[in-house]
Amino acid sequence: MTKISFDTYYDTYLFECVGHTEYASAGQDILCSAVSILCYTLRALLREAYEEGKIERYREDFSAGYVRMDFELPDDNALILDNTMAILRGFQLLEEAFPDFIEADI
Repeated sequence: MTKISFDTYYDTYLFECVGHTEYASAGQDILCSAVSILCYTLRALLREAYEEGKIERYREDFSAGYVRMDFELPDDNALILDNTMAILRGFQLLEEAFPDFIEADI
């Protein structure tokens, strides 16, 4: 099972994705691919925002079966948070369709 979480601590946001869905065998798991592309999309959004100075701090850890990203968002940048939430909605939709394989605490 893949467990996804998104938490807020004041102006710091933490995204974490842990585990493999085990929907199918490695290399054939389309559900794991869906989770991965959402993680990479979120990563691209946050990296670009950081490079453009729209977020204060950005850290990431991408490894097999584990993704963690945290960032600080200034109060005046709701667009980044809105875009982040749109991507996170994809994880919620996957959980709704495949609750035995994905748990999204967002």
